[in-house]
Amino acid sequence: MPPSVLLAEIAEIVMARQKTKLAGAETTAPDFFPLEFLDTRERGLSRIIAWLLDPHGSHAQGSRFLSAFTRWLDLDDAWRTDVDAAKVMIEAPTSASGRSGYVDILVRVGNRTLAIENKPKAIDQEGQVRRYLSDLATRRLDEYCVLYLSGTGEGPSARSIKTSALDVAVADGSLKIRGYDALTAWLESCLELCRAPSVGFMLDAILKHIRKEFGGVSDVKEAIALASDICGSQNKLEAALALFEAEATVHEQLMALLTEKVGAAVRSKRGWRVLRDDLGRTKYSSLVIGLSPHASIGFGIQFDKNDHGGLFYGVRSLDNRSLPRNVKPVLKELMGAKAGTAGWPVWKYFGPNDRFFPMARDVDRDFWLATQSGKLASLLIAYAEEVERVLGERKLLTTVRTRKLTKD
Repeated sequence: MPPSVLLAEIAEIVMARQKTKLAGAETTAPDFFPLEFLDTRERGLSRIIAWLLDPHGSHAQGSRFLSAFTRWLDLDDAWRTDVDAAKVMIEAPTSASGRSGYVDILVRVGNRTLAIENKPKAIDQEGQVRRYLSDLATRRLDEYCVLYLSGTGEGPSARSIKTSALDVAVADGSLKIRGYDALTAWLESCLELCRAPSVGFMLDAILKHIRKEFGGVSDVKEAIALASDICGSQNKLEAALALFEAEATVHEQLMALLTEKVGAAVRSKRGWRVLRDDLGRTKYSSLVIGLSPHASIGFGIQFDKNDHGGLFYGVRSLDNRSLPRNVKPVLKELMGAKAGTAGWPVWKYFGPNDRFFPMARDVDRDFWLATQSGKLASLLIAYAEEVERVLGERKLLTTVRTRKLTKD
């Protein structure tokens, strides 16, 4: 089967699914993701996981969820002996090799301890996992385990624990590595065990968030229908694999289209220039607009990770100099941003409820559709226009426009 024919069939399935969703939207709200209105950064997710694991939590489901979690981790039956009396802590203090720290979640089950290092987005700290293992080893426990829970499913870097030590810890079971996409299996089992509809609603919301944020799947039923249709025929499978192979090229063309649309919009603005336009699948690639031809300060978007991950936007200092006086607080207030580096003195991740870029921080279907339609280009231009307006009102625009790049 030619890929073009399969594309037509897929389009029919997607359209049929969209019609079904639309028909029942009033009662099901299929595109509503409750966690979009909660803190889903590392600490927020840690609180949610700890709440589910706590036998004394307000979910009133006792130790069902914790027992299911220990089974999901392949921990032996001894971990479930005193599970009803388990204690769960967030940001639990640790101390090893004379250096104190905090583990995201600590679960004490009798004389056994499970430490969870939650890494949905964050970067490893120096010797972090090594310190946790060392700390637990000094506590005279019957058994202990560190779970490294990452957004990608990858294990800790050599910066956090040496490869040789990691291999030993994984082999003896004191360190387990899981990804957020695998966490859905535990959450699904929790849904089956849950007896409170309100808690079940929360579990379903968490599942939807994880599938969308870490698996790129916003509609599970649609994905299953497509997969079943494709796998049911060798010709369709062959055509689908050809389409999969074209994925990187499709992304490259869409990135080029975004750059083209932004460039065309910038050319219509007096004095504006595109200062950087290498946005792509590589880490730290970006698309940055300057408000004057030779400005050293730009406003744009960048990927914080490879493969289109960690989208953020903000103020770019192309020569890593500090921003002119009073500019930084004005832009932080405008964006509601707190973070800053030398290269990006003010930056903020994309988010579903963000003022300027209401999109997921890791690309999904909506991102590519917004790129193709021109919506993303319009958002970027609108952001730069608002920056220009606010700087003008605060009489800071000339200062920003006239600061040129320094020569090395």
